[in-house]
Amino acid sequence: MRKELLLLGLVTTITTFLARPNKKRPPLPSGSITVYPGTDLEAQPGDLLFTPIGKSESKFVGHVGMVNHNQEVVHSIPSGLVTDPLKEYFQKFRLISVYSPIDKFAGVDAAHYLEALVKKHPTAQYRIFTPLDEEHHEQYCTKIVWQSYYYGAGINLGNFGGQAKGIHPEFLKDDRHLERKAKNL
Repeated sequence: MRKELLLLGLVTTITTFLARPNKKRPPLPSGSITVYPGTDLEAQPGDLLFTPIGKSESKFVGHVGMVNHNQEVVHSIPSGLVTDPLKEYFQKFRLISVYSPIDKFAGVDAAHYLEALVKKHPTAQYRIFTPLDEEHHEQYCTKIVWQSYYYGAGINLGNFGGQAKGIHPEFLKDDRHLERKAKNL
């Protein structure tokens, strides 16, 4: 069953990619390579970093950040949108699981949108119960990731309607578009 779903996701991704209008795409990043701690896995634009959050470090995912083109992690916390160097992000959070887009170009496109969003709304207010598709100046961690993939790459992670509010990061782990690369780093 899982193989069938994975195959269906792959076929859907390829079909969607081939049906998209032909547009110029930036190259995948090269140059200095930053790898995730304890792995040889290179950080790529569009990678999602899920982590439990809270005083007790619960086993439930409570936060998500996304890697940009500079191999930094952009995330939304109550004090606003934050861009952390990868190393600092890993010092702030524990038990991080890395999910990468199956289509690497989708990750690149999503990261471009994320960077434009941060530039346009650097002081976005933290608001959990705002619709996913509205109020770019009001954000929370799940929302910036969803918007980046939805508007930047044409991918609806979790298949949510735009008016959905207060979505838990766990529901973005959409195996049609993402694959887990590492767990509990």
